[in-house]
Amino acid sequence: MDAEFWQQRWQLGEIGFHQKQVHRFLLEQLAKLHLEPGDRILVPLCGKSLDLTWLAEQGFEVVGVELSRLAIEAFFAEQQLNPQKARRGPFKVWRQDRIELLEGDLFDLTPQNCGPLQAIYDRAALVALPEEQRSRYAAKLAELLPSGGELLLTSYAYRQDEMAGPPFTVPFSEIKLLFGGAFDIKLLHEEDALAAHPGLQARGVSVLWEFCCRLTRR
Repeated sequence: MDAEFWQQRWQLGEIGFHQKQVHRFLLEQLAKLHLEPGDRILVPLCGKSLDLTWLAEQGFEVVGVELSRLAIEAFFAEQQLNPQKARRGPFKVWRQDRIELLEGDLFDLTPQNCGPLQAIYDRAALVALPEEQRSRYAAKLAELLPSGGELLLTSYAYRQDEMAGPPFTVPFSEIKLLFGGAFDIKLLHEEDALAAHPGLQARGVSVLWEFCCRLTRR
């Protein structure tokens, strides 16, 4: 799975992963992170998520990273915003008020071109990546977050033989293997989420757990 796959999904409008409301886990669990207004939060593979706007409304500086220009254009159009545009290293930067979207490849991010972070919020990035890319992704987040920085991570657990991802199943046990070398990990909440995801149910998933955890960079 590569950049072309995701570009094509946006071009064809095959964006079932996009939610038309702020994610409930974000609303319920963000307060368990040790954040202050003005802190800078990274949202990897952000698409046109409404979570970006909600985080900005809470007083945070929000940095999203997204490959698809269509997704970024759609976000600003739907939010009725007129962003300023600039270049920063390999990224085209779209910025309006507290929201800054970086158009480009997440793996090109460095602490220098991303800016100092206090937190990362991952709703659908890890589960979008095939198994062979997840270790690299975990290492990238560890590189970007300083000691004491926190990651709020949402993931799914289901039988991978029932459905070809994305989203892929990334159970809590795998998260501990991927991130345990650099992060302290705490499971915050888990629930049976099959009824809330009829699209996945239609694709053959019979049991679906959705969970949220907090990871703190050592």
